[in-house]
Amino acid sequence: MKSFVLKTIAVTLAGMLIFMASCNFIDPDLNVDPNNPAEVEVNLLLPNTQVALSYILGGDFGRYVSIWTQHHDGIDRQHLAYSVYQIKETEVDNAWNSLYATVLSDLKIIREKAAESGSPYYAGISKTMTALTLGTLVDLFNDIPYSQALQGADDLTPAYDNAADVYAEIQSLLDGAITDFGSATSTLKPGADDLVFGGNISKWKETAQALKARYYLHLSEHDSNAYGQALAAVTGAISSNSNNAQVKYAEATTSNNPWYQFESQRGDVVMGQFFIDLMKSINDPRIAVYATTNSGGNYKGSPAGAPITPDSASRMGTLLASTSSAVPLITYAEVKFIEAEAALAAGDRARAATAHNAAIEASLAYCGVSDAAFVTAQTETEATISLEKILTHKYIALYTTQEPFVDWRRKGIPALQPASGESRIATRFPYPQSERLYNAENYKTGVTVFDKVFWDK
Repeated sequence: MKSFVLKTIAVTLAGMLIFMASCNFIDPDLNVDPNNPAEVEVNLLLPNTQVALSYILGGDFGRYVSIWTQHHDGIDRQHLAYSVYQIKETEVDNAWNSLYATVLSDLKIIREKAAESGSPYYAGISKTMTALTLGTLVDLFNDIPYSQALQGADDLTPAYDNAADVYAEIQSLLDGAITDFGSATSTLKPGADDLVFGGNISKWKETAQALKARYYLHLSEHDSNAYGQALAAVTGAISSNSNNAQVKYAEATTSNNPWYQFESQRGDVVMGQFFIDLMKSINDPRIAVYATTNSGGNYKGSPAGAPITPDSASRMGTLLASTSSAVPLITYAEVKFIEAEAALAAGDRARAATAHNAAIEASLAYCGVSDAAFVTAQTETEATISLEKILTHKYIALYTTQEPFVDWRRKGIPALQPASGESRIATRFPYPQSERLYNAENYKTGVTVFDKVFWDK
């Protein structure tokens, strides 16, 4: 279907060019389609990119990754195959193409228009979101097109950039964004068109700083300076739950949360046994909003690769899968977990314990639950804090996000076991079919889902 659509588009565009070339006698004003303007303003482009990115994070990519981390289990159709690491190149095609053709392309236009109009606030948001999008792609695919990409018809077969170089560009983009957010004036200022912060630039600056910490942390096994850089970047990062970066959805049918839409329309994914059993083992109160009870009134997950009947499994709960649930991009809880791990690596065990405890409390507050006994039981001290405790709680707190998959690949925590009948867990996505078909000269051949991205040592 994808190849057919792309070929149809190519043929249509070719026909349009021939037609326009042969009709140069027509008044150009008569060829303006008011429903497809040649120029789109930044305040219209921005919300489109935010929804498109969050829909992928809470859609295709979120589902695939959460099955591999055993937060969820696929029990039917394609998702049953994903649970045993069988994912086809066609199944990442739509998300990949959307991230390039819509998200990265429109963000580039926003940066260009922001530069032309003297609007650094829009430029900063574009750079921050571009960094997040590139990080998402590298963490799942490794080498990706970037420096030669987004050129339209000028370059339809862009070369692949080395993943480590893209990571360096991510930090450069975020540094540039932070500078932009520090500007005293901006000709154009985001407002209601910014679905994340409603134009609050100080919150965007905290988000850029938080993303710097995230992407430095990812390099912990690759670069000996990474922990120190991550710890330094935490300063000025997201400072409370009220500053969490997330894309909000709405009650209207056309504006529903992507997890909710998938669950209500398909239902191929249920809660994973490993995740449910972990929460039950520590009496975690978040289970009530992360999951539903099954037909017997119990919380029960499906074992990876050995699905149970749908009515005997718990499904996604109201926190992240209701009609208007937000899709998180990066949160205060994540920042505190980053601080905890980086401080522990630096030998500051007291700071690590304090940050770990703050992260748990932030997560509970985000979930709208409170449990003093649970908090007391999970509170760590300088003497008791450990990397396993930090990353296990991060695995729980960052449910539905990509970060637990990153952490498991970096550190092997938590101790996930391969799905039933399998000997290993997938560690990356295959490249999409569209790259093999239309960018064959640069396409990376021989890649499997068990290969590693560059920072995964």
